[in-house]
Amino acid sequence: MSQTLNQITSLATLAKPIQRLIKDIIEQPTFAAHFSPAQVQQFAEYQPDMSQMLRDLVPLAQTYSHAPISNFNVGAVALGASGSIYLGANIEFVGQTLSQTVHGEQCVITNAWSHGETHLTQLAISAAPCGHCRQFINELSHAKDLEVLLPQQPAIRFEKLLPLSFGPSDLGVSDRLMSSSPNEITINPTDTLVQKAISAAQLSYSPYSNSPSGIAIETANATYTGSYAENCAYNPSLAPLQGALINLRLAGEKFESIERVVLVEKTKANVSQHHINQRMLSVLGSFDYTRVLF
Repeated sequence: MSQTLNQITSLATLAKPIQRLIKDIIEQPTFAAHFSPAQVQQFAEYQPDMSQMLRDLVPLAQTYSHAPISNFNVGAVALGASGSIYLGANIEFVGQTLSQTVHGEQCVITNAWSHGETHLTQLAISAAPCGHCRQFINELSHAKDLEVLLPQQPAIRFEKLLPLSFGPSDLGVSDRLMSSSPNEITINPTDTLVQKAISAAQLSYSPYSNSPSGIAIETANATYTGSYAENCAYNPSLAPLQGALINLRLAGEKFESIERVVLVEKTKANVSQHHINQRMLSVLGSFDYTRVLF
């Protein structure tokens, strides 16, 4: 079954008018798992209960799952403070360590962050978030007030899912993921792909290691960027390559469509992405890969 047909089938629980609206949107070649505030307002005319709308979109989010190892498809749908709706899903990589896996919650947060969202207000998920994801979510601004929607359960505030939490404040950090200050990077290359990787590194969130980094991936169709997202518990941090692969996947492209990759990172950084990128990319295919230091 094609991806688009899968997506259309996933809309079965929605009201017919919303199904038609979403079908028209997702069939556009520029659709990248994101509904604008204006589109969300159109949905609300037929489904004013936004919580139910998010729950009903979870099957659509699951169609983006790439789970060749677990065969367990996670879908996540988030409502941003801007009024936009974002989709996300888990992504697994055959031949790599399980630690490189992208969780559905990480995916949808990255999607929102890439669109300039500063915080989320609601999050619907196909299954209760694992401890790894709860820790990742805890790095967000307004995390404690985030309303989490789980299958066949009433809404629950995130702080109840992670009692006695350990967060950025415990390490004296006031910045938060998706709303941190930009990193200063002064190099000025002429290469457009390098420029985009620099912009991703400027956006990256690395208050614990002071090691900002960004990735830009080029295909024949588009360019996708990813920014490093650290976590106070360290292990749930999300590498910039994963961020770029998330955006590529959500745009409907395949990993083998990658032609060129650029990493921008700090010279002698406490945390380097370079070697893990080489290993990850060797599994995905053979690409032109460049590392740029600042």
